[in-house]
Amino acid sequence: MKRLLICGFIFLILCALLMVKCSHSIQEKKEQKQHHEEVEKYQKERKKGDQYESFKQLIRHEREGYEIEFHEKGGSDLLVFSPHGGEIEPGTSEIVEAFQERYSTYLFEGTKRDNNRDLHITSTKFDEPILVQMIKTYPFSISIHGYKSDRKHTLVGGTNEKMQRAVVRELKDRGFSAEMVQEGERLSGTDPKNINNRNASGESVQLEISTAQREAFFDDFDTRKGKKKAFRRYIRALKEVLREFDPSS
Repeated sequence: MKRLLICGFIFLILCALLMVKCSHSIQEKKEQKQHHEEVEKYQKERKKGDQYESFKQLIRHEREGYEIEFHEKGGSDLLVFSPHGGEIEPGTSEIVEAFQERYSTYLFEGTKRDNNRDLHITSTKFDEPILVQMIKTYPFSISIHGYKSDRKHTLVGGTNEKMQRAVVRELKDRGFSAEMVQEGERLSGTDPKNINNRNASGESVQLEISTAQREAFFDDFDTRKGKKKAFRRYIRALKEVLREFDPSS
């Protein structure tokens, strides 16, 4: 009788654990589905929502409200950049700037009081002359972008799958949520016309960082003042990947 009670008790525990596991699995799938829907919605909005089709068109209508900042580091084979910096996709400029000490960088930044989204030119049409000429001289490039989502997450795209996998690994090892996006998937960054793929080799990595994740990097997201530990961990993860692929770094 005692053995029967013990067996029954163990059975109940196992059933409870199974129910919890199933519940977590269902919740996880629900969150993943919701996130993919957010990404798809954002991509559609971004495609149809650009005010300007080219940089030439932009400067005809926007006399001010943007800045171009570039820094060429002698001996650097890597360009880290954001074509949507400043207030266009907030938080991307600060990530790019974290690499200035060792690598070349470029930023196109929105500085308007409002409506900075109007300055967004999609990456396959981004033709600002300085970046177009600059990127041709680098064998490898990393572009930093932001996408709209309430989930703390990073989509890792581009054309160099080996480095993509390394970025996902390092981010996950440091407690961040990240996934690799393949060619043909949303925000994959694999189009040959993408400015990131117009470097000397066509080899690239593209980071799409969610709003929630970028917000988590700063004490005050509106001003991007006070970088949190999460910001430093994120940068260390990326720099670790660069050290792995370039021992001289």
